[in-house]
Amino acid sequence: MAKLKAISAASILAAILATSAAQAGDLRAQLQFGGVFDWAQADSLDADLGFTNREMFGGNLRLMWTGGTGAWAVEFHSVLSFAKGDMQAYGAALAPFLPTPPPSTWLNLTSAIYTDEDIVIANTIDRLSVSFTSDNFVLKVGRQAITWGGGTVFHPLDIVAAFAPNAIDTSYKPGVDMVYGQYLFDSGADIQAIYVPRAAVAGGGLDWGSSTVGLHGSALLGNFDGSFTLAVDRGDTLAGIGLSGPLGGAVWNAEYAGWFLENGDFYGSYLLNISTSGSLFGANTMYFAEYFHNDFGVDGSVALDDLPTELTSRLVTGQVFATGRDLLVIGAQISVTPDISIAPNAIISLDDGSVLAALQANWNMDDNTDLTIGYHQPFGANGTEFGGRETTIGSGVFQRSASELSINISRFF
Repeated sequence: MAKLKAISAASILAAILATSAAQAGDLRAQLQFGGVFDWAQADSLDADLGFTNREMFGGNLRLMWTGGTGAWAVEFHSVLSFAKGDMQAYGAALAPFLPTPPPSTWLNLTSAIYTDEDIVIANTIDRLSVSFTSDNFVLKVGRQAITWGGGTVFHPLDIVAAFAPNAIDTSYKPGVDMVYGQYLFDSGADIQAIYVPRAAVAGGGLDWGSSTVGLHGSALLGNFDGSFTLAVDRGDTLAGIGLSGPLGGAVWNAEYAGWFLENGDFYGSYLLNISTSGSLFGANTMYFAEYFHNDFGVDGSVALDDLPTELTSRLVTGQVFATGRDLLVIGAQISVTPDISIAPNAIISLDDGSVLAALQANWNMDDNTDLTIGYHQPFGANGTEFGGRETTIGSGVFQRSASELSINISRFF
C-alpha cells in the first residue's frame, strides 16, 4: 500500500531557504532525469531472486544556495528525488545476502515523502554547512564532501564516501556531517583535519568507534608532490603516503595505504597510475593505466558467504570496490568533437583474467545541458572476480554484476 509520509523539519528548512535565496546569496539548480536497465545471466543471484531484467526511471532536482558575508559563508543543497522501477524491490530481496551497511553519516536528513511497491519520492539535505575562511585558514562545519588521494579509478586513501569505480554520475559526492579544518602554509603546503561523527546504528547516539578522525597533508618535494594521511576510521588506524610527478610527457601517481586493524591485523594496499595525452585518428585523447593491489581481497573461489569480515565491512562502506587482490585498469578519454567525448575502460582482474568493460559517452548539448550514456559489461567464468562468486559453495548460484545501460540528461539553471 502506498505511504504518504509527513515532511520532516529538514524538508521545511529546504523550502524556507529556497524561497529566501532569491533575496540574498546565489541560487542555482540542477535537474537530472534518466533510466537504468540491467540484464542478468540465468545462473546469477539476480535471476534466482526473480530479477533477471530490471529497470529504473527517475530524476532529481538539486537546489544549491550559497550566501554569507565577509569571511563567513553558508552552503546548502536540497535534493528532491523520484524513482520508479523494481530497484527498490531488488534491493530488499538482495539485502539478506549482504551485510547491513553502517550509517555513512550522523544525522538523518532524508525525508521519504511517498513510497509504494515501485515508487520512491524523497528529499535529502546533501549540503548544509557554515565556513570561515582567512588568508591561511579554513574551518567548515556541517554536511559537506571531501576527497583525499589521487587515484584515477580506485581510491585507497579516500576513506569518506568514495565513488565506486563504475559510478556514472560523479558530479556531486554524497555529503556527510563533518568538521573540516585546513591550514595553508606560505610555501604552498597544507594540512587538513576532519572529524566525521557517526552512530553505530541508524538512529543511535554518537559513537566514537563508528566515527572517523583524520589528518591529510600535502607539500611540494622538489619536482614531486607528496602527501600523507593519518586517520582512525571506525576503530581501525590508517597510515598512508602519496607521491606524484612528471615522467617525460606523462604524469604518474603512487599511493600506499596501511591499515592497522582494531583486532591487531595489518593490511597494506597500494596503487600506481600513469596518464598521458596524444591523438587518436585526429581526436585529442587522454590515456591512462592504473594498477591496484587490494590486500583485503581473496581468491575468486571463496564463496560470498565466506568472505572475510575485514573485506565485507569495507565493501559495504564503499572503501573497497572489488573482492579480488590485483586489478589493472586501462582506459582513455577521447574528444571526438569539442562537445562530444567517449571514455572506454576495462578493469581487469590479474588474479583470474575476468574483466569489467565500460563505455561512457558524453555530449555537451549546450553550456548548461549534458547527455551521458553509459554501458558496462562483465566478462569471466563462474568463480572469478567479474564472472561471479558462488553465493554458497555448491549452490550453483553466482553473485555477479549485471549488464547495464544508463541514460542521463543533466541541466543546470
